[in-house]
Amino acid sequence: MDVIILAGGKGNRMEDVLPKPLVKVKDKTILAYQLDYFLKSKLIGKIILSLGYKADEIIDYVAANYPGYKIEFAVETEPLGTAGALKLAVAKTRSDYVVVLNCDDITDIDLRKLNMMADNTICIAHQRLPFGLVREENGYAKFIEKPILDEWVSAGWYLFKSNDLKDLLPDKGSLEYDVFPKLKLKVFKHEGFWQPLNTRKDILEFENRL
Repeated sequence: MDVIILAGGKGNRMEDVLPKPLVKVKDKTILAYQLDYFLKSKLIGKIILSLGYKADEIIDYVAANYPGYKIEFAVETEPLGTAGALKLAVAKTRSDYVVVLNCDDITDIDLRKLNMMADNTICIAHQRLPFGLVREENGYAKFIEKPILDEWVSAGWYLFKSNDLKDLLPDKGSLEYDVFPKLKLKVFKHEGFWQPLNTRKDILEFENRL
């Protein structure tokens, strides 16, 4: 499998001048967590970074910290949306299957088990509520601090058949609205670690869980 990491967003909610992939969490960039995870796997062919905002800074970072690895770049010159950005990136892959993920979704999904799905697949996980839950019992409040919910949500990771993507992806658009409705997606239920990093508060929570 090849891997495409969607890393083109500004990350406005991070309140940082750096592009989001280069924001540090315990002295390690968000991008490094992803790259290190994939580079140790024998199932991965090459990694393609889909870039936009401050792409040159990310390319320079990879060149300095990951020399000699099979890491390529697909850079959008204007905002194309997640679907358009992915179309640029998937043109660089020759593998039958490709793992696609948001750079800011950190997880320990088992790549060997995901590979066995052998079909278009969405990875789902249980969400941790970002604030306390209040339940009523006999007219009184019962507080549950940041519980993990029973419902499933997208974990921001996907397995796609490369040829299916190439036929469906628009030049501009959204994966969620313009592509997913046209795909039959199997479900891969991940019960392990998952932490989206959208805000500074998310980073603090992630650091506490490490």
